Amino acid sequence: MRRPAAVPTLRLPCQRETATAILRVLSVGTAAAQDLARIIVLDPVLVFELLLTEPLADNEPASLQDAIAHRVEGIDSGLLQAWALRHIIQQPQCRISLRAQRHHALHSQFVAELAVHLAHETGYAMPDQAYAAGLLHDIGLLWFAEYAEDYPQLLSACPDERSLTIAEWDNYGQDHADLSSDLASRCGMSAGIADAIALQHADPEALGTAHPLVRIIAAAEELASSRGNQSAASLETASRLTQLEGSILVSLLADTTRNVQDKARTLGIHADPTMMALPWNTSTDDDDTTELIDNGIARAALTAFSRSALIDAPTAWQDFNLASRLLLGMDAPVLFVKTLGNDGLTGAANPAHPGLTQIHIATDDPNSVIAEAYRDSVETRFQSGQRPPGRCAADWQLARWLDSDGLLCVPWINHHESGVAVFPCPSTEDPGLEVERSLRKTLTQAATSRISERSADQRTRHELEESIARRYVDHARRIAHEASNPLTVIKTYLGIIDEKIDDATLKEQLNLLSDELDRVGALIRKASDFSCITPAGPAHSGVGEILHDLRALYGEALFARRGIQFELRTSPNLPAAAIAPDALKQILLNLFKNAAEAIPEGGKLTVSAVAGINANGSPCLEIRIVDNGPGLAPERVQSLFAGGPKSSDKPGGSGVGLPVVRELVTTNGGTILCRSQLGSGTVFQIFMPLAATP
Repeated sequence: MRRPAAVPTLRLPCQRETATAILRVLSVGTAAAQDLARIIVLDPVLVFELLLTEPLADNEPASLQDAIAHRVEGIDSGLLQAWALRHIIQQPQCRISLRAQRHHALHSQFVAELAVHLAHETGYAMPDQAYAAGLLHDIGLLWFAEYAEDYPQLLSACPDERSLTIAEWDNYGQDHADLSSDLASRCGMSAGIADAIALQHADPEALGTAHPLVRIIAAAEELASSRGNQSAASLETASRLTQLEGSILVSLLADTTRNVQDKARTLGIHADPTMMALPWNTSTDDDDTTELIDNGIARAALTAFSRSALIDAPTAWQDFNLASRLLLGMDAPVLFVKTLGNDGLTGAANPAHPGLTQIHIATDDPNSVIAEAYRDSVETRFQSGQRPPGRCAADWQLARWLDSDGLLCVPWINHHESGVAVFPCPSTEDPGLEVERSLRKTLTQAATSRISERSADQRTRHELEESIARRYVDHARRIAHEASNPLTVIKTYLGIIDEKIDDATLKEQLNLLSDELDRVGALIRKASDFSCITPAGPAHSGVGEILHDLRALYGEALFARRGIQFELRTSPNLPAAAIAPDALKQILLNLFKNAAEAIPEGGKLTVSAVAGINANGSPCLEIRIVDNGPGLAPERVQSLFAGGPKSSDKPGGSGVGLPVVRELVTTNGGTILCRSQLGSGTVFQIFMPLAATP
């Protein structure tokens, strides 16, 4: 007997009526998650499978129904339909009869409802915990029934659960309550719930100091037993555990019985009170052998729903993992892929197993069952021997990584790739008959097709991006080459002019212009290297000097010729700012150019720089640029630093100047703000950190 990480659905069935009800709701096409959750929480197996697939987390809602609804919301409707069909299809090797399934589900629901009522009556603050503990309190009994071959004989020999637990301890070293507690913990149930389940059959005298939830579940079990055996002792024990009067418990028992019967009736089940007393049926006769749906039709529908649940390429891998657990009862597989031009199978990237991509298996390897599955296009199995690594170290190592002593290898092929899906499968696990092999093949084929499509799309996109980048670099390099020639000629002529004049002011302006040509040349060269636009240079600038140089160089061309007054106010001995001079020039020149285009003739631009400002907790230098132009609309101010052309731009404007300004400012640790109002002009404030003093 084993307890794997995932539960095979073909061996642990739910009530078929519950599965049919899920299909009925889903067939409407607009099924709400809460509607499905209300059905699912009536069946312990369905709740168990969902929570085992995605265990409860610390931030889960208190309500079990809400937690189930949250999971249902994230599952494709096709997969939910396939899951329900999976439980409807009768499995030949299933050891539990339909009657026994119904007994177990009704008994679990009965104990859960009793526990909720007892929680309310005793003032226990978390009745949802009581329901969850009651619903899963006997899931271990189903597990024993399917994985212990002699369990049916054990059940038939035990008239009540207390005698059954004694026999279980003698035969298996644990009872079904202890096993249920362990399985509930795997579902993410709290330690309090796990303890309540484990101690449900303990001596009532020993439970006086136990947690209230422990006493509630034990009392609910006693009440359920009293419904079947009409024992006054069970009623007295429940009264002693809960400190509630017997009359209250009798009334609560009657109300809960009617409530469970009403819910069973909505599923088309006639629930006799005696069916709720014991979680098993000792009769070998099954009074309900009628198929609720033709197995052939159900299998065809199962295949269709399974494929439809795996049509979304971006989520194909996640959906494959979920489908593996819900439909195959197996943990998620890992993939080995054979790509074009490759003569072997290579592990696909997997975050859970980072070393997988370094495993390579030749397709003609005679010792690997993974290679055998690929070569022969048949499902194969690996079972770890007593002395590792056996015939193939890769197979043995992969089984260890997947925490299993066996592997199940399913081959697949599509238009893009081929390979093998490798599922962890313990050596003692029965992988099922033809319907299970067919379902594994269908799911694997559908999922890997989508996964390969996504990989192919990503490769195509990556190749396209690389092609565009190469074309950009080539184009930029050609532009840089062509631009360098006229720049060189212009600088040469500036040198000739400088030699022929004696005007000191004009010589200074020519030198500034030569420096600007050097800066432009550097920007073009960096663009041709597909590099960052941020200019290089020492990260400290004399702000006052740069402002005076820019006014001398551009004051006439940008402002004076347009009838705009340029006023510069700077304090003497301004500290250096922590930004490269070329970057600061690029920032200011962009802002000056925008202001010159916005200010009408006769307007004014005022630029000031002051130190002693504290911004973002650091000493800064402020550069303020104020114009008395037409101003900006509020919505324009909101998107001012976003990229793209502006609606008010003149022809040829690219709209990238201000985004570049913000990037340069923020990259150097500064902040830029804009305030504007229609008819009142615009103000830009730049706060730059001070350069470190040597």
